[in-house]
Amino acid sequence: MMAGYLRSIVMKTLLNKKLSGYDLIKQIEKDTGTWKPSFGSIYPLLEKLLKEKLVEVEVQGRKKLYFLTSSGKEYLKTVNKSKNIIVDKMIATWKVFGRITDKREMGFMLEVFNSLKKGQLPFKELNPELNQFRATIFDLYSKGKDRKKIKGVLKNTIKKLASIK
Repeated sequence: MMAGYLRSIVMKTLLNKKLSGYDLIKQIEKDTGTWKPSFGSIYPLLEKLLKEKLVEVEVQGRKKLYFLTSSGKEYLKTVNKSKNIIVDKMIATWKVFGRITDKREMGFMLEVFNSLKKGQLPFKELNPELNQFRATIFDLYSKGKDRKKIKGVLKNTIKKLASIK
């Protein structure tokens, strides 16, 4: 899912930092809460960004530190502006839809959209558990496990979550 946004994520991560490819991977993992891009995706992307003159590299001993050029910063501003236009349209659409739906859903989705607009990953602190939950459900379902039991566990989980104050 995140791989389609790797270019923007890398550029945003390099906005005010000089990082090696390895440090870039670690920073992205820290920022997203779970996702760790592979070396095989980071280094070809960095080479492409170098060719496009959106990043430069500074050699310090055996390390190559990558950082955004002024063109890279301008490119990132343009991407962010376009993203914000799209998110604003989604917010406006959701507000219209919110008039006919549950108000809790409305608040939830607006929180998600506003996180995206700020360049933050919604629910970052819950991502490891959400990813594990999704993987477990898909695994159980694909193996044909007892769906009534799965449904029962989900109902109990929902009750427990709803009881949190």
